[in-house]
Amino acid sequence: MRQAPLAQGSRYRISVLCSTAWGIRNFVLSGVLDELRRDCEVQLLSATTANNALAEPCDAGASLPLLQATAPRHDPLGAITDAAFMHRAHLQSSRLFAQFSAREQPVSRWLRQSVLAGAGAIVARSPMFEWTSALERRRALRRPGMDEIRRQLRSLAPDLVISTACVVPDEAAYVRVANELGLPTLGSILSFDNLTSRGRLPAFQHYAVWSRRMRDEVLRLYPQCRADQVHVTGTPQFDLHRRPELHWSRPQTLAHLGLAPNTRYLLYAANCAAFTPTEPLLVQEFVRRLAAVPTLRQHAVVVRLHPADDPARWRGLGADAPLVLSHPRDDNGRFGTPHAQLKLVSSVAHADVCINMASTVSLDAAVLDRPVACVGFALPPGSPEDAFAAACHATAHYRPVVESGGVRLARSVEDLLSICALYVVEPALDAAARRSLVADVCGPVDGLAGARVGSLIRELVAAQRAATIPSPARQQRGKQLQEAV
Repeated sequence: MRQAPLAQGSRYRISVLCSTAWGIRNFVLSGVLDELRRDCEVQLLSATTANNALAEPCDAGASLPLLQATAPRHDPLGAITDAAFMHRAHLQSSRLFAQFSAREQPVSRWLRQSVLAGAGAIVARSPMFEWTSALERRRALRRPGMDEIRRQLRSLAPDLVISTACVVPDEAAYVRVANELGLPTLGSILSFDNLTSRGRLPAFQHYAVWSRRMRDEVLRLYPQCRADQVHVTGTPQFDLHRRPELHWSRPQTLAHLGLAPNTRYLLYAANCAAFTPTEPLLVQEFVRRLAAVPTLRQHAVVVRLHPADDPARWRGLGADAPLVLSHPRDDNGRFGTPHAQLKLVSSVAHADVCINMASTVSLDAAVLDRPVACVGFALPPGSPEDAFAAACHATAHYRPVVESGGVRLARSVEDLLSICALYVVEPALDAAARRSLVADVCGPVDGLAGARVGSLIRELVAAQRAATIPSPARQQRGKQLQEAV
């Protein structure tokens, strides 16, 4: 991508919304922000409490607080419009997650969700969907706190507003205001599930997406969007997998994980208590039965906790040899840091098999060419959680991962043990399918996605600046019109 030159005597103004640690990872840790600051005036708007308090204060230059608009506790109109969007697009993910979350709630909550989903199916038809969506947007712009966001954006007067996690309500509020003020926007899609499992995204003038598959999803879900507004850049999160300085050697990795030299291990990437409440029991059962499998009996199991999980539910499991708990944050509690990334990449890179339940870790492992076993079950068999685990692997965003053949889906503990044993004996098994999976879902993983994102940003702000500066002929015509008046 050609890098656009700066306008003479001017610095482009860019506002970057960073509400999560993952956004900090993609734009700060990857180096995108530092690269832009060489010739642009970049203002980082960061939050410390958004998205389950995962984001940490950013040390990469001065930043402003990301302001918050007050969303209503119950928003029937927003819920109906989201349900209508998912119904129009034939997507079931958000309803699946909502139903599972409400399984132990009062019947009234389940009934309320069913009514909203039914209303969404009715509203999904045109022109009612467009009318309802416009009404919801107007109401959202009147929420408490939106005036403060308006004043902040007017004072910053950016040439471009970039959202790094547009599914987070804090960033969506800024994008809505930017659209209202006529400010250009770029949505850098954070995760491979964001388009199909989180309801409607706020409207952007441009999108930076991982892959051609993701570009096609944007164009299908948002038909008002033109093809030249969707740019395939890859994601900076996988740039970090390609940096030698973010890889420990195998001996270093074992030492950091608390394992003895020459230990071979299976990496189990845990999910969150909200979706896998009985997961610690499953891991215990898996570890207990390792000894009965000759190929696996000498392996340790490293459980990498999810950054958004409650570590308390795993207490006591680390005492069960050969099981080790690995915390995703660094020693000062931060997630978006070089040390935390070192731990992630190295833990995956040196594992004999990477095990997870419908997690992005499947993609991390495929990028690093490590075998992947997906857990499509829960204990006990036949429970709601068991059905939910299976259904998650059939969602719109995860189905391509499973169908690629680059991962193997386990339906039981016996199945999981068998898959792991097979991969330990033949680690190159399914390697070609893993490469196809990466190309299809992740897009380019050459370590240059951050550079492509930076070049895209420069091109967009250069085009915006050129469009707002009148040409000499346009200035002369404007002067003649004024004189005529």
